[in-house]
Amino acid sequence: MKAAAVLLGAVAAIVAAAPAGACGVCDEDKVAATYDHAVVTRATSTGRVVVFYEVRGVVDAKRLRAAARRVKGIDVASLRTSTEPAALSFALKSARQPPEAAVSALQALAPRGTQLVIVRLQGNGLSIGR
Repeated sequence: MKAAAVLLGAVAAIVAAAPAGACGVCDEDKVAATYDHAVVTRATSTGRVVVFYEVRGVVDAKRLRAAARRVKGIDVASLRTSTEPAALSFALKSARQPPEAAVSALQALAPRGTQLVIVRLQGNGLSIGR
């Protein structure tokens, strides 16, 4: 009985000590995959919004970047993409621009089979997540 308890304790200690990797499933992982502190700081200090997306379906980062460059109102220099987990983020150029306009335009230009889902809006008094 005592040996079983020692063995169980040792297994528990090994499992607890194992490094915890990001699973890529939770929203925080998707935000972290494209989070750039300088971009967020610059945008929020000027009242602009940073949009963080989950990318579902077809994930083609090169084509998503190209599509985002064509959307009026996206600060192209702020564009960040990740394939694992599939995510995308950018800052809007103007503090007055509603995020919905850029979201709709980008979804219309995204590769066929790609769905963009907002995970978080940050800045301009917002910190909204799912």
